[in-house]
Amino acid sequence: MEVFDSLGEFLGYKNIVNENVKNIHMWLKQKEKIENMEILGYIDTPTPDFQGSPSVAIINNKNSSKRHSVYFAITSSNILFGSVFFSIRHCIKATWQNDRDQFYAPYDDAFQDDSEFKNNCLIFMLFHTQNRITTTQGTNHFIPFSETEVNAKERYSSHALLDFLKGGIKENGDSLFLNAKKENKPLEFRQSVSKVLDAGREIYRYYHTQASTNRHYNANASLYDIKEFFQGRNAQGKLNLPTKAKDKHYKQLYANLQDALKDLAKEIQPKVYEYGFLRE
Repeated sequence: MEVFDSLGEFLGYKNIVNENVKNIHMWLKQKEKIENMEILGYIDTPTPDFQGSPSVAIINNKNSSKRHSVYFAITSSNILFGSVFFSIRHCIKATWQNDRDQFYAPYDDAFQDDSEFKNNCLIFMLFHTQNRITTTQGTNHFIPFSETEVNAKERYSSHALLDFLKGGIKENGDSLFLNAKKENKPLEFRQSVSKVLDAGREIYRYYHTQASTNRHYNANASLYDIKEFFQGRNAQGKLNLPTKAKDKHYKQLYANLQDALKDLAKEIQPKVYEYGFLRE
C-alpha cells in the first residue's frame, strides 16, 4: 500500500501482514510458567498493537490496574522473557503510520541465544517510566542496586532482582532463556546498558542521601517511589512531571537517565524487526 503525507508527498510503502500469524499475546501466554514460584509482580498486557502499548506496565498486583486486562505474572524464572515483551512494546514510538500495527510471535527461537538483546530489554524495562512498582502496593522485588552501592540506610526486604543479576537464581531447566547445561553466571552488559545503570544508580544514591533524614524515608523505595518523593503529586493525585520537581540536581539526574534510555532503545529497535515481533 502506498503512503503519502498530508501534502500528498509519497513517503513509501506500507505492508499488511497476514493476520493468520500468531499475535504476541497468544505466544506470551504459552510461556508463562509460574508453578511453585514466587510472583514478583505483573505486566499489564493490553491489546497487542501500538495503541495498547502505552498501557503496558509493570505493577505489583492485578489490583494495581483499574483496567480489565490480561496479566503476565513475573517470576525469577521468566523475568527476562517478560522484559522482552515489555521492551518491544515501548522501544518504538507510535506514529500515524504504525498505530494499528500488531505485535507478533517471533519467527523462531533465534533470539533465545541473544544474551545482549535480552539483557538490554531487562535494563530498559527496569528504568522505564512504565515501571510502576511501588512499596505502597507491596514488596519491591525490583531493586537493581545493592545497599552499599546507593548508601541505603537499612537492609532491603527483597534481594530477588539482585540475586538474579548476580546469577544467584537459576531459572527452570526448561526455561526459554537458560539451557540446563549452561552455568548460571552474572549478567554481562554492554556500554549502552552500563550508561543506564550508571544514571539510575546516581538517582537511587541521591534519593538515599536526601531522604535518609526524612520521616518518610524508605530504604526499599522503587524508582516510582523515588520519582514521587522528588516530583510530588498534583491536586488530582497524579504524579507530577519531572519538570515540576523543585530539586534541580534531581531533574538533571533524571534527564540523564532518559537520554541513556533513548540510546538503549535504539539498540533494541532493529532486533524487534529482525526477530519478527513486528513485521514490515
